[in-house]
Amino acid sequence: MCQCFPQFERQDPAINVLRHKIRHAEEVDNPSLVLIWFSMEEALMGACKHAAWSLHVAEYRLLLDTLSDDMLAGHWRLWCLDNIYKPLSVLSRLVDCDAQKQELEKLFYELRVTSEFFKPGLAQ
Repeated sequence: MCQCFPQFERQDPAINVLRHKIRHAEEVDNPSLVLIWFSMEEALMGACKHAAWSLHVAEYRLLLDTLSDDMLAGHWRLWCLDNIYKPLSVLSRLVDCDAQKQELEKLFYELRVTSEFFKPGLAQ
């Protein structure tokens, strides 16, 4: 099976197409693409908390990578920034140990630093 997005445990071809479109801003005039992607990922997720944690961290990473790509349209990167809090919000509800709490704090810190660094380019 293709490991186009190795950070994701599931490699469903339809979801990989959405991931690719989001990451490479192939449909910048279709912001609902991100919401559809979230819904499809959620539908395939099982009840395992570890799998849910991994999935939402991977979603966060894909959106952060997209936000950080200054070759993409600014409005698409802003849309990813607007939606990056969805997986972070789920992760905050999933925290059940100190290690996860620390990992989540690192993700929030990484987002603050990254968004501050790219803010001038997003304002255009």
